Amino acid sequence: MRTAPSPSVLQPFVFAGAGWQAAEPAAPSSPAALTLLTWNVWFGALKSRARGDALLAELSRRSPDVIALQEVTRDLLAAILDAPWARAEYQVSDVDGSTFEQYGVVLLSRIPMRRLVVLNLPTEMGRCLLAAELSCGLTVATSHLESTSFRASTRVMQLGIIQPYLARSSPDVVFAGDMNFTHDAAAESAALDPTFVDVWPALRGDDPGYTVDTSINSMRYQVDARHSQRRIDRVFLRSRAWSARAAELVGSTPLDPEGTFISDHFGIQVELAHHGAGAVRPADGSGG
Repeated sequence: MRTAPSPSVLQPFVFAGAGWQAAEPAAPSSPAALTLLTWNVWFGALKSRARGDALLAELSRRSPDVIALQEVTRDLLAAILDAPWARAEYQVSDVDGSTFEQYGVVLLSRIPMRRLVVLNLPTEMGRCLLAAELSCGLTVATSHLESTSFRASTRVMQLGIIQPYLARSSPDVVFAGDMNFTHDAAAESAALDPTFVDVWPALRGDDPGYTVDTSINSMRYQVDARHSQRRIDRVFLRSRAWSARAAELVGSTPLDPEGTFISDHFGIQVELAHHGAGAVRPADGSGG
């Protein structure tokens, strides 16, 4: 186990001319509504080409303003960077896999990034926090917290670093990704800062919003051989200026008769709006 160092500043990239280049510093822009999609896209080899193609098509179709992906492999990153829609519209946090080991987290944003940092976490799995301050004033951060039920104490340590860091960094923060714990996980839930609002239950109430659900995703069961229904992929919002106004699961339909899905997780797409853009604020509290 290693302790987390200070954050390292990264350079976002934009496609220009014949290739991906370092983006110019972005000027502040007026806040407005935006969409955020977070998705653990599964590094598994099972039909990886077909699943990757379907992922790229779904991202292109949905065209969210900000995309936060977990378990991105170098092959998938290369495919994203080759996609015409990514080249035409987005800045990206990594162009060669240098920010991760076997797989990692990647941010894409149509809204220019003013500052991009990576914060290494206490981990035995190469986990980190990736955070981008956008030109509209909102900071978007993503992580893939330590996996497996036996590592609750590591997730508690990771949350104990991530939440204070984000709270110090910006008054307006979205923290999204694969948290690897459910609302009833005692240790991790006790470590949650209640100023970070769990968007799904704040908007959807008793809708369970399972992002891992073997009753639907038969591919997950084929690989893991265990039935599971859990909401472990989550979006937290800490802000007085921004509110969430809609949330939905993505990738919950099979690609073929064999029951192949884009990932063994479903993604979450959230609509956010600045208060001046007609948002309805969710109730205070951390929710489920």
